[in-house]
Amino acid sequence: MAGMFESARRPLKPAEKRFLQAKTKNLLGRGRRTSKVYLPIVAAITVILWLVTIFIPDAPWYVITVFWLVVGAVLALWVARDAKKDALELQSMAYGLQSALKRNAADVYDVQAKSFVEFEEIEDEGASYAFELEDGRVLFISGQEFYPGAKFPSLDFSLVYFLDEAGQTVDMQIEKRGGRASPQRLIPAAIKERLEIPEHLETRPGGIAHLEDHLEAPELS
Repeated sequence: MAGMFESARRPLKPAEKRFLQAKTKNLLGRGRRTSKVYLPIVAAITVILWLVTIFIPDAPWYVITVFWLVVGAVLALWVARDAKKDALELQSMAYGLQSALKRNAADVYDVQAKSFVEFEEIEDEGASYAFELEDGRVLFISGQEFYPGAKFPSLDFSLVYFLDEAGQTVDMQIEKRGGRASPQRLIPAAIKERLEIPEHLETRPGGIAHLEDHLEAPELS
């Protein structure tokens, strides 16, 4: 039967706490540096443009100076607004990680698979896979964080979702146990468009041998 893959909740490991602490520090530091970096750049660009245009014939220097002062001020206000927005977003992410450290809990999805297929990406929707588990079910995994890399894909791994004090996921890590694996086959985008791909961490019965037949949309079958 179709359903969601089961998770187990456990306390954070020491290495995971260090990861969250380091990421929190990095986010807060980036937030503090945002305005300090952008505003001097705006000022430098404004001065350069003023120097270039100050030598235009028949243009009074004070008119050019006032013009670039106004333009520079408008740009500075615009950049400051965006920089503040970015800093607040980074700060919010950091506070979420701090909350996760206080909660000290993670939902862990342990995956042990026999093989898997990869779906070709359409536009920027993220990577997508179907893993045939040891118990015969097919587990679907998808998202921007699952592009092939050093830790993924593999046939033996865990997805660790860190929870804040409200029980919401604030970050995720891939814990790899087995070596990096290659897909049994790649399902092309032209075929994927005809399929109803289950949601992330959803399971379906059966294997991956005839997966396309099982997932084909009813109106197209």
